[in-house]
Amino acid sequence: MSDRIKGIAMAATGAIFWGSSGIAGQYLLNVIGFSPEWLSSFRMLTAGILLLIFDITQNRQNIFEILKKTKNLKDLVIFGVFGVLGAQYTYFVTIKASNAAVATVLQYLMPIILVIWACIKEKRKPRKIEMLCAILATLGTFFIVTHGNYETLQVSPKALTWGLISALCAAVYTMQPQEILKKYRTSLVVGWAMIIGGICLLCYALTTPFVGQINTESVAAFIYVVIFGTVIAFGLFLASTKYIKPQEAGIVGALEPLSSVIFSIIIFAITFGIYELVGMALIISAVIFVTRQK
Repeated sequence: MSDRIKGIAMAATGAIFWGSSGIAGQYLLNVIGFSPEWLSSFRMLTAGILLLIFDITQNRQNIFEILKKTKNLKDLVIFGVFGVLGAQYTYFVTIKASNAAVATVLQYLMPIILVIWACIKEKRKPRKIEMLCAILATLGTFFIVTHGNYETLQVSPKALTWGLISALCAAVYTMQPQEILKKYRTSLVVGWAMIIGGICLLCYALTTPFVGQINTESVAAFIYVVIFGTVIAFGLFLASTKYIKPQEAGIVGALEPLSSVIFSIIIFAITFGIYELVGMALIISAVIFVTRQK
C-alpha cells in the first residue's frame, strides 16, 4: 500500500468515525434522554484526558509546561470555551432539535465562514470560486431547511439557529489556536482545551438535573462517541497528514456528513427527500471546491 493510499484511508476512516459518532450522540440525546449539557461536558472531559494520555505516551514530555505561561493559558481558555465547548455543545443541541445528519451538514458550512472571514481580514473581494461556493452552500442550506418551498420551514428555527452557531464556533475552533499550535503539539493543545471547556460546561450542567438512563447500551454509545468519534478519529486525521496534504485530508473529510446521512437512514430509518439530498450534496460540493483552491 502506497503512502498516499494509506493517508487517504486514514483520513476517510477518521471522517466516518466522526460522522457516525453523531449518530451515537443522537441515540444518547433523543432515545436515552441525555441533555446536551451533560453529554457534551462528559465527552470533552473524558476525551481531553485521553488525548493528554496519548500525548504523554507519544512524546514523553511534561504536559503541564504549556500552562506555566499566562499567554498560553489565556489562549487555551479562549480556545477551550469559544472553540471546543462552543462547537461541541451547539452541535449536540442541534442534534437534539433535529438529527445528526442535519447537524453535521450545517456545521460543515464552517469553511464558507472561514472564506468570508479571510475576505474581511484581507480587505479583498471574494474570488469567483469563493462566490460560487458561497452560493452553493446557501442554496444547499435553503433546500435542507425548506424542502424547496420558501413558504415553509422543515427544520425547526431552533435547529437552524443552533446549527449555524455551530458552524461559527467550528470556524473559531479552526482559526483561534493557530498561533499556539505553532509552538505546541496538537494533541496537547486540544487535550487541555477540551478539559477546560468540559469543566466550564460541567459547572453549568451541575445546575440542571441529570436525565437519561445509565445502562449497557448508553455506556457503549458514550464510549463510542469518546473513543472512536473523538480520540481515534482525531489521531487518524493527524496521522493522515503525514502522508497527504492537509487540504486533501480536508476534502476526504467530506465523508463525515455523507456517512452521517447514510447511518441516519440505516439506524434511525430517517428518510430524506430529494431536496434535502440535493441540499446536502451542494454543501459538500461547496466545501470540497473551497478547500481545493490554492
